[in-house]
Amino acid sequence: MSLLPAPRTVLAGPPRPLRRRPNRATGASERLAAAVGRLPPMGLTVRFDVASSPKPVPALGDVAAYRLRLEDAVALVDAKTEWGALAALATLAQLGGGDRLAVAEVRDAPRFPWRGLMIDTARHFMSLATLRRALDAMWFYKLNVLHLHLTDDQGFRFRSAAYPELASADAYGADELRALVAYAADRGVRVVPELDMPGHATSWLAARPEWAFGDTAPAGPSARFGIHRACLDPRNANAQAAVSALLAELAAIFPDEFCHIGGDEVAGMPDEQQALFNGGAVRRLAALGKRAVGWDECLRADLPAETVVQVWRGMRGRDVALNAGHDVVVSAPYYLDLFYPADVHYAFHPAGDYRAAEAARAADPRLAHVSEGLRWMNEFANFPKLPSRPAGRVLGGEACLWSELVTDELLDARVWSRMPAIAERFWSGQARDDVLERLALTRRQLAALGVVPEDRAAMDAHADLAPLIEMLEPVKWYRRLLGDAGYRQRMNGMGGAVAPRPYDARTPLNRIVDRIAPESLASRRAEADLAAGAPMQGWIDGWRRQRVALDANPALQAELGAASDALAELAERVADGRREDAAALAGPFGEYLLPIAYAVADAPARS
Repeated sequence: MSLLPAPRTVLAGPPRPLRRRPNRATGASERLAAAVGRLPPMGLTVRFDVASSPKPVPALGDVAAYRLRLEDAVALVDAKTEWGALAALATLAQLGGGDRLAVAEVRDAPRFPWRGLMIDTARHFMSLATLRRALDAMWFYKLNVLHLHLTDDQGFRFRSAAYPELASADAYGADELRALVAYAADRGVRVVPELDMPGHATSWLAARPEWAFGDTAPAGPSARFGIHRACLDPRNANAQAAVSALLAELAAIFPDEFCHIGGDEVAGMPDEQQALFNGGAVRRLAALGKRAVGWDECLRADLPAETVVQVWRGMRGRDVALNAGHDVVVSAPYYLDLFYPADVHYAFHPAGDYRAAEAARAADPRLAHVSEGLRWMNEFANFPKLPSRPAGRVLGGEACLWSELVTDELLDARVWSRMPAIAERFWSGQARDDVLERLALTRRQLAALGVVPEDRAAMDAHADLAPLIEMLEPVKWYRRLLGDAGYRQRMNGMGGAVAPRPYDARTPLNRIVDRIAPESLASRRAEADLAAGAPMQGWIDGWRRQRVALDANPALQAELGAASDALAELAERVADGRREDAAALAGPFGEYLLPIAYAVADAPARS
């Protein structure tokens, strides 16, 4: 069964061939009838029995359980809410990806009410078309929260009526955002906006430097990545009036119960001033009928208990926040911009014990080139000791895609290469051995539905180098973003002048390393063949051929030459059955890895 997330209960039925004809809906609301129209053609009549009346938008506490029964050419959907019925239709869409139906009944309900994806629109602007594609895929995988990171040092993506001067050239208007909220609701997805403050405020203060705390006003707009000192002043009446007005505008656009106030990486003011700012923002939102969400740097004894804490600096922060009485959204293990393979994310349960998963991640040979960074990450978060309150709840999880190295056209490949596996953890909390196979299959279904395109740009542009390109992965953690010099400096304690980063918001992201997937599926296939003792000659021939092809492409020699040499050497190792020291050929080679080297090192010896 290829369903992802895997349902709680699936009853098999007699195989019935699908008829590739349009579907019909009966007993459907306007929203559900439209959703049936988006299903693959299966020749089904979809009948609905939904207990409650339609609501304009979903909410945290809404029930999303459903029962889906299949009888001949009829699909019967029973649910308490439209949101449960939409989840049933997502299951039906996945069932419709094959040639026949062999299911009699599916019963399912989510484990967590918050199943989110955060998209950073500030570092690189994301078009509304891209966000709508993301929402289509979120429905398909039963994700139900789109968190929009609207402001940061590099961009202010909300076109405010009260303060239009703050908006970047590329920004969303109020009507565009309202339309996006409606589009999301039709797919069972809530939209939670974020204004990141009081830090990460360079884009604010470039336009209104008089709002700055102390001497943190920037000289102008910033394209630089990394922590900035720019901060909004909690004591400045005009700055606080602007915050109030902007939050009121967002409250009028976004009907969701929650609004995110940021609160991370505040480098330009003392903790007590940040606490003053946070408390004011939480109270303003409460007056607007909203609950505040903040990144885990907000955690202090005086943070209002109703504030939801989004934990990103490590799973220990989850337990600190829960013990202090806060509800929690878990993001620490689910950072998509770190280029981790899907199984690394999948090992973590949002509410479970994380020690075994952390130990496995630290020992993973695929992450050996950033092992120092992983240790540093575990140590740098200084969570405070807080008085105990009645424990909060784990509301769920949220994967984060920070966009320093992501543009509009790259988002699909970055997210949906791993997010479906994470979605299963958010929906059921359970883990299954076949998740990667189901991920690959449903990803192809998404492409067939026209939701998310197959991104083969790198290989199509360099077809003769495909045997090399398909085996490559980007380096992991923050190593690409920091650069080798920056990575080494951070590991050595940040002494001396800060090493310049190789990327900023103006850097074109059009190299092969930008186009390849975070995880090489071809490497997984080759690894499976090695482990099974299958014939490897086809792989060997390609790995030899790519080296000859690169000789004919001198423009790519500097970037790919070392990785190409290593893959050619691996071809000879596999041909000769030699495993010793093969792992040393994994790299890194600049910004690239060859993970197949680890599989060669671990492959069973052949007689």
